[in-house]
Amino acid sequence: MTVSRGSSRRIALCAATSAFALLLAPGLARAQTAPASLAAQPEAPAGEGAGGEIIVTAQKRSEDIRTVPISLSVLSGAALKDQKIASYDDLSRAVPGVAFNAVAGEEGRTNIVIRGVSSVSGASTVGLYLDDVSITVPNLYRDGSIEVRLPDIERVEVLRGPQGTLYGDSSEGGTIRYITTQANPDALGMTATADVSGTKHGGVNYSESGMINLPLVKDKLSLHAAVAYQKDSGWVDHYNTDGTLDKKGVNSANSLTAHVSATWTPDSTLTITPAFFYQRANNADNAAFYPNMGLWQQNKEVAEPSHDTVALGSLTVKKAMGFADLTSVTGLYDRVAARQEDGTYFNSTAFALFFLDTIPSYAQYQPQNDSIIANLPSVVNYRTHYRQFSQELRLSSNDTSAAASWLKWVVGAYYATQSVHNTDYQTINGVNSTFQSIYGVPLDQSLVQTTYGNPAYGTPNGGPAIPLFPNDIDESDNRTYRQQQYAVFGQVSIAFAKGWKLDLGGRFSAAHEDFVSVETGFYQIGNLGYQTAGQPAAAPYTQDGTSQSFLPKATLYHDLSPTSSVYASAAKGFRLPGPTGPIVFGPTSVCAGDFATIGQKSQPTQFGSDSLWSYEVGSKNEFLGRRIRFNASGYLTNWKNIQQQIYLPTCGYYFTSNIGNARIWGAEAEASFKLTPSLSLSGTASINNAKVVQSNNPIDVAVGQHLIDVPNVTATAGANYLHPLSQSAALVALVNYAYTGHSYGSYLLTDSNYYNPAYGVVNASIGVRFGPHQITLYAKNLFDNQTIIQRPQINTVTEGYTVHPRTFGVTLKLVD
Repeated sequence: MTVSRGSSRRIALCAATSAFALLLAPGLARAQTAPASLAAQPEAPAGEGAGGEIIVTAQKRSEDIRTVPISLSVLSGAALKDQKIASYDDLSRAVPGVAFNAVAGEEGRTNIVIRGVSSVSGASTVGLYLDDVSITVPNLYRDGSIEVRLPDIERVEVLRGPQGTLYGDSSEGGTIRYITTQANPDALGMTATADVSGTKHGGVNYSESGMINLPLVKDKLSLHAAVAYQKDSGWVDHYNTDGTLDKKGVNSANSLTAHVSATWTPDSTLTITPAFFYQRANNADNAAFYPNMGLWQQNKEVAEPSHDTVALGSLTVKKAMGFADLTSVTGLYDRVAARQEDGTYFNSTAFALFFLDTIPSYAQYQPQNDSIIANLPSVVNYRTHYRQFSQELRLSSNDTSAAASWLKWVVGAYYATQSVHNTDYQTINGVNSTFQSIYGVPLDQSLVQTTYGNPAYGTPNGGPAIPLFPNDIDESDNRTYRQQQYAVFGQVSIAFAKGWKLDLGGRFSAAHEDFVSVETGFYQIGNLGYQTAGQPAAAPYTQDGTSQSFLPKATLYHDLSPTSSVYASAAKGFRLPGPTGPIVFGPTSVCAGDFATIGQKSQPTQFGSDSLWSYEVGSKNEFLGRRIRFNASGYLTNWKNIQQQIYLPTCGYYFTSNIGNARIWGAEAEASFKLTPSLSLSGTASINNAKVVQSNNPIDVAVGQHLIDVPNVTATAGANYLHPLSQSAALVALVNYAYTGHSYGSYLLTDSNYYNPAYGVVNASIGVRFGPHQITLYAKNLFDNQTIIQRPQINTVTEGYTVHPRTFGVTLKLVD
């Protein structure tokens, strides 16, 4: 374990927290005398009902997982903690068919991939839900998906395959649902957890969390609250441009999460559940390093911190109406994702190389251009504010109706309005004064102004001069995207013969979107929506559009025996269209060469919708009194008009385009075996083949290319061991190996990220459970795999990412 300065204070803080938890637990001694039959048994999986069945709500009603005709994985809250699953890359190594794209190695900037439906732009391909409220955002500004870090997660349900019927657009690949622990009206309870760990090449990490359940009015009103704080040390070192070490562990991070919910039951037919979720995540820098320098080393001119704040308020009302249950779910979601990036290369260096050095009269100053101006620090600040209001109202059958034995159904309506406001503010610090010190004239009176400021991007010759870098600003964008959605949906399950049922569902939705953009600065001169100080105000760039979709689904299910079933399904997925850019376009623009290379002959301003059809067969089985569980599925997906990101490496811009069609096929399997009363074994496997079969522009994306960040194979193998040590104590051990096969991170053979190698990670833990309490020693990435798993070009700079370096730690959990 590597220990950095201040470690003693941090360890002391964690010890103090544990001592405080003991003071809050007056029933600790009483809990330690729990019956041996309880103390020696492992925690039941979240949602486990009588007889050992696992209860899920994937189809918006409670069902045994074996009878749900969906490829579905469930991880209990206990499993998340035991396996130390703290991020989407951790989740991808625990659940078959799931992968991720690191984007820029920062909290909240990960894109999730399920079953090869991979896209880092446009609308999301995976729907994210906290309980029944969507927390999905579009990929318009590369912010990615938030990583929920709640300590009171009851379970995570990963639904593979299109889920549009019940969850709408942006669930083409699947849906991930975080189900929180609800307030319990029957018992007062408290849990406190403290964790201390050390990361190789980093320092000390620590986290603390607490949960409390308060019955306020017997059988009527109860309150549940949870809070967690986590501080992670960094493991990436920053070097000065002269090669000297500046600072170690620059990518440290911390997060604060809180969740409060109440359950109010005025009578036996009515349940009202208000809830509030808050999460704040801060990164001092991202986890990217520069492979050409060495492992976990970088020398960027500007640090790249990020701050991601999320608030979600919700109100769920359930009313039993005899023949059916009426449910209303209201959500108000607010997220601010702010980050700073190093724009030195694609702003300062590009200005020197592609503008100054191309003016013949300035050729004699090329050494100054390339060594001084090219290295002026350029700070890029992105801030995106997401706001969404959603309302769902649904009516579903229950078990009390006369037809419950053969007919189950749900119908509903959905409304959502979303606003996305993005600002992109970029400067080259000192560009005006530095230029004048070299050339003796201000930039706005130089040959640069004559060459690029007036006619280059459409300004008439002889027109008023355009300030090139006012106040050293090279680009400032202000963009607002709004969307409104209306939908009606329904699904019916008909048991038409013994052991047979047919599920039919559909969702019709209509959406309207509008976009407003204002651009300023040298790199935006002449762009749509361009405005500048001292000039007549130009109209902002605007666009709007309306789209409609119908998403059907059909599933045939058959019970082979009371514990084995097979199913076959066909379902459609859909993503909404949207705006891209606008990006400067023209024969003398900064992106002209990039556009010429890919054969783009018109200015990209928007992208269309895409859709897919997926066909699946599967089987779910339980044997030997549920000691063995085995699920398997295979699928074929035809994806049309794919929304995908196109990168322009010279000018550093991105835009979204419909690149063509793809075909995806694959298979997944999950198995678990309770070998002895103490030992359980588990394993998963998936294969995936996702390729482009038709291209709208073969220069951008060639036929036969693999869809990006889709591993060809993933597999896991694990063992859980629980052995009683006494009447009130037990030994608990876990080991898990996860293998991720190779993938392709780019469509360009020359891209550093084209081929991403395979890698494997081992996690292990051992602990002692005494009554309901537990102390655990653990290791993440036990054998310290250092494979560079992705090498993306971020703003023209090649970066590298590895699995989180080896971490050893200890966790103490106290329950009252």
